[in-house]
Amino acid sequence: MINWTILLHQVIDLELDVDEAKQLEIGPETRKQTIFVALDVELAKLANSDGWFDVLDRPAENIPGSFEHYLQSLELFLLFSAKQQWTHLIVMDQKQWDLINRTEPTKKLGELNKQYLAIKHFLNDAYYNHRQESFRHAWHLLIKWGLVDLGFSSEEISTKYKELIKQQRNQWVKE
Repeated sequence: MINWTILLHQVIDLELDVDEAKQLEIGPETRKQTIFVALDVELAKLANSDGWFDVLDRPAENIPGSFEHYLQSLELFLLFSAKQQWTHLIVMDQKQWDLINRTEPTKKLGELNKQYLAIKHFLNDAYYNHRQESFRHAWHLLIKWGLVDLGFSSEEISTKYKELIKQQRNQWVKE
């Protein structure tokens, strides 16, 4: 299992460090909007890098950029949960983990499209209608996409996420 609380604290600490280093002064509503737009773009990049919808140009296979876009999507989901004060929604109990791990990988084009569109639908509902349950559904679908469909392990995600945060800190925060 992944300790989402640790990953959440890492991205919150990074955001605070970047804000201080760059002296950013963005209001809370603009910040939420910016994170939401970045998340939307990152999910599209993930779908693009995974390549399954691009049936005419290349075969459906896991393309190397998928993991990076997946991690960045996780990072933005976590940060958005913090801005909405919905961090309690990212914590998963054993029953939720078991349910995700028992799920069969999505392989058919129509089902992959539905999964992606469902994440987008639930996120939009969460953002515009402030529906926490929609956010939770989108979150669980993203976790399933990474663990089951893309086949990333919990250990890989935790380790690479930590590396991503460190890389971003080195890039944006000069000590």
